[in-house]
Amino acid sequence: MTNCEYLLEFKDIYYSYPMAKAPTLKGLSFRLPKHKKTAIIGQNGCGKSTMFLIADGLCQPDRGTVILDNTPLTFDRSSLNRWRQRVGLVFQDPEQQLVAPTVAADISYGLCNQGLPDPEVAIKVTKTLADFHLENLAMLPLQHLSLGQKKRVSIAGVMVLQPELLLLDEPTAYLDPIQTRNLLTELDSIAKLGTTLLIATHDLDFVYQWADWVLVMEQGELIAEGETLAVFEQLQSMTTFELGMPILWQMWSKIADKIPEVSAPRSIEEFNLYLDKYLLKS
Repeated sequence: MTNCEYLLEFKDIYYSYPMAKAPTLKGLSFRLPKHKKTAIIGQNGCGKSTMFLIADGLCQPDRGTVILDNTPLTFDRSSLNRWRQRVGLVFQDPEQQLVAPTVAADISYGLCNQGLPDPEVAIKVTKTLADFHLENLAMLPLQHLSLGQKKRVSIAGVMVLQPELLLLDEPTAYLDPIQTRNLLTELDSIAKLGTTLLIATHDLDFVYQWADWVLVMEQGELIAEGETLAVFEQLQSMTTFELGMPILWQMWSKIADKIPEVSAPRSIEEFNLYLDKYLLKS
């Protein structure tokens, strides 16, 4: 890929929390492709959430440079305001993000902070409520929402600002399977509109089926990156990688040598098609 095909770049980023014995990020460098669904994986404490805070301008690195589409991150107030209009961050716990009494008021919060006229705010909020299927919840108090609904509102409150890059920290955490499917459908819709997505998660099954590109962190450094299948092939040979492998990948590796050369399936539907075509045919 050329430089113009990357949206976000970390160059040799170091960061230490006060009183910490060692840095959380140790020369972290990576480039994030534009318009791809990217996942970042790694054990707890590897630095994923810290990287998100830096990418959104909430923490300033001790050393190194963050670049968004050829614009370096600087920490004066006006530059940070412009940066956060281009980069949106959704926290793992929506309670950290929801600040207004009702759904509609919360979605309007960022627009009001930009000083937009009331009619323009109303138009954007109405469209966002429709985009995220929240119209019937618009005037509901936030404390009456389910966790899945709160996560949807927190994403809508960021997407109403139309960021180029959306960062989501463990978006599927604590969701049931139906809520997870609904959330992923919404994320796919966001990606189709041209927003670049970067998701931090421990859910390798989700990563394997959803992501176009994968970043792997370990102890504050990047140890692997690339297209999803290539990264999991690399991780399979790493004895130090302790998160395991996706279930679908493990199932496929048991039968791959019995099937003509085809790409590894990326969904259970594709896996079943291979079974029916090559192993279960009479």
